[in-house]
Amino acid sequence: MRKLLDDASLPTDAGALAVEAAELERRLDACRVEIQRLMDEEDPLRGIVHSAAIHQAKQSLMMLRYQRDLRVALLNRIGANDHTPL
Repeated sequence: MRKLLDDASLPTDAGALAVEAAELERRLDACRVEIQRLMDEEDPLRGIVHSAAIHQAKQSLMMLRYQRDLRVALLNRIGANDHTPL
């Protein structure tokens, strides 16, 4: 599979865009789980903080959302009505 975060080479067919959007949704779910895990592990009173890792994961979450939304917008633009909305 090609690199999903390369905007310059986005596919132009609905099927490939839908597959990539689904993969990005899977990555989003994993990122959300990781953020929650990091937050649950924190215990500031004992000096256990993950602020840098949480911040980085949230940055990744925003980037993945953008990439997924870009593909969904392209699907809508080309009129691919048969894809499953994300």
